[in-house]
Amino acid sequence: MKLLRLFGAGLRMSVQGTLAFRLNLLFDIGLAIVGLGASLATVVIVFTRTDSLVGWSEADSCVLIGTFQLLSSLKGAFIDPNLSWFPDDGIRNGRLDTYLLQPAPTLFLASLAKSTPLALVQFVLGSAVIAVGLDRVPSPVAVLAWLVTLAAGLAVTWSMGVLLACLAFWAPRLQLDIFYSSAWQLARYPMDIYRRPLRAVLTYFLPLALIATVPTTTLLDGPRILVLAPVVAGAAVSCLLATICWRLGLRRYTGATS
Repeated sequence: MKLLRLFGAGLRMSVQGTLAFRLNLLFDIGLAIVGLGASLATVVIVFTRTDSLVGWSEADSCVLIGTFQLLSSLKGAFIDPNLSWFPDDGIRNGRLDTYLLQPAPTLFLASLAKSTPLALVQFVLGSAVIAVGLDRVPSPVAVLAWLVTLAAGLAVTWSMGVLLACLAFWAPRLQLDIFYSSAWQLARYPMDIYRRPLRAVLTYFLPLALIATVPTTTLLDGPRILVLAPVVAGAAVSCLLATICWRLGLRRYTGATS
């Protein structure tokens, strides 16, 4: 409950700061609409040439894009503002020193203390695209399973961000978040379009299949225990691994000036 109160306080401060610059709000809304429109235009262009893309219909692809927008908005709102520049802000500029002095878990402060509420505009737009793309109302069980896979995907996304940030404890000048942000864009397409070696990498090594493909198939086709169980287990293991690596990194850390 303490962490939830801290998270809520940080979110309120971020919202207040955002509302102080309302022109930026309108500008970011416009950019989000343009970005989503470009993704949907790609789908429309593809399906002018074919009726099916590796088994995905045009409506299914729209749901996939909408789901990708949901996770992207949460990543951009709560994870990227904290972890994207951790090697610079946290290690070299000494922000982590400040976190270590605070009466709260350093992992929480370093990974979730700040937020960018404007990124949640994509969440609203993604929800609208999903609602339009669904050609039938999914069952309550499918919706619940979809929410579980979304939560698992968000947990894995957070874990990957923490693991990449932890590399700064050993190599402060190494910044792989740019590579990860670029690879993230591959999740907006069905994993089946990639060849088997790359598909295996995007499923197990960089589990981008959890971002959009697995949640979308769960929503459209219904839950499968053989899919849900590994997804939930993988999310739990990734969070545990991220926590362990963070603690190991803190043991190595001696301060920004050392």
